[in-house]
Amino acid sequence: MASIHEWEEFAFIPPHRETRRREKFETEIKTVFKLFERDNNGLCDVREVGTMVRALGLNPKEKQLDEMIREIETDQSTGFVKFQRDPVPAGEKSTEPRRFFELMLDVLLTHEYQGELLIRDTEESILKAFEALDPEGKGYIDSEYLKELMVTRGERFTNEEVLEMLNAAADPETGYIKYDDYAPILACD
Repeated sequence: MASIHEWEEFAFIPPHRETRRREKFETEIKTVFKLFERDNNGLCDVREVGTMVRALGLNPKEKQLDEMIREIETDQSTGFVKFQRDPVPAGEKSTEPRRFFELMLDVLLTHEYQGELLIRDTEESILKAFEALDPEGKGYIDSEYLKELMVTRGERFTNEEVLEMLNAAADPETGYIKYDDYAPILACD
């Protein structure tokens, strides 16, 4: 399969459209970061990076997310990520590693990180995945069953991630996840 870079030679995006696209992504990144920023100081807890990245419509693997965090985390692993690099005088180049804003803008513009595509699954593919877990075709999955799968199979989720997802997805009275209702939310940008 061809990479994004290989296809770029066939694509022409007029400069005004590319500028609007870039401005749209810049606004989205700033908005998402502000939601998690503490004390309006340009820092966010490193534990929120996965949520912020996914809120931008990206779907990294845990290994990719760990690499992103290592790349953008503040020096001496303080547990925080900076929104962007500190300004440098004109004509000088920053020696500071890129930060959340720069990384996310690059990933959103190219749709890839370290040579791999990072785009969110479609509603259709999410529905198919849920349907595979519902062989009886009931239209829902028991949250305890899904929790068991999420912590024991494939790319394992933490208990915190599972609880966050189940709190958002499961009906509080029945404990069922009606995937027809939940798939559009997961696929939404």
